[in-house]
Amino acid sequence: MEESLYNFYNLFVNSALLEDLYQEELLSPMTWTAIGIAFVVAFAFYIWPFNKVSFSGLGSWLLMLGVSALTLFVITLVTCYQKAGQELPRDEADPEQGMYFDQGISVFLSYAFGMALLTAVIFFVISMIMKNFSKNAKHRPMLWPSK
Repeated sequence: MEESLYNFYNLFVNSALLEDLYQEELLSPMTWTAIGIAFVVAFAFYIWPFNKVSFSGLGSWLLMLGVSALTLFVITLVTCYQKAGQELPRDEADPEQGMYFDQGISVFLSYAFGMALLTAVIFFVISMIMKNFSKNAKHRPMLWPSK
């Protein structure tokens, strides 16, 4: 699974950071975290506890989309900073190779933004599946396709 995730993330993640994520085996946990957060937020919106008539509009759906994306953005950024703070050497025998996660803030921010967008897409897909289970938000994110 790591190999296929590596190939997928290679499309939009800095190659040096991607190598570090791969070596530290963080690709799967970050992907499962994105799926889990999107599912939990969609469940909260469509099933319980926010399944109310007053909270079923498009603005509320967009708010929940933003919450899921922002949550993973923060988790990703904190994870990268924590790994950078550990100052793990790439190779114990050759200190000239540097440390893991030494790319800097701009690379971390771009990765976190990419993961936030991925979470938003996952939230949209889960919303299309879960909207049929809701009594109040059947037409969110869009009217089609619904029963």
